[in-house]
Amino acid sequence: MGKPVVLVVEDEAIIRMETVQMVKDAGYAVLEASSIDAALTILEDGHDIRAVFTEIRVPGQLNGIDLARSVAERWPLVRLLVTSSGSKVDNFPADWCYIPKPYDGAQLANALHALIVPHLTVVR
Repeated sequence: MGKPVVLVVEDEAIIRMETVQMVKDAGYAVLEASSIDAALTILEDGHDIRAVFTEIRVPGQLNGIDLARSVAERWPLVRLLVTSSGSKVDNFPADWCYIPKPYDGAQLANALHALIVPHLTVVR
């Protein structure tokens, strides 16, 4: 069984690159998207994604909250983490995780571990 896959959705290239490296350093495989449309395409392609980590404020008709809601509805086993540099939004479902920007590798690793590890299935 390979490493759990995390999809990182961030429109700012430098932040996305840094976040991708943090996720890799935490022991996960990573796919990345710079837009909501690209993220949905990746999800629809059937990758075994365990978590989506998305910026709330992504340009376009949909934002990160819209993406997270869509993921929760269409792929209910995918864990959700959201981030933003603005103030915390409090109306998230209980099984989502919010990490404010700026975040560091330890914060992200701990959140991913808390969300993903309890939901991993053991294949024998």
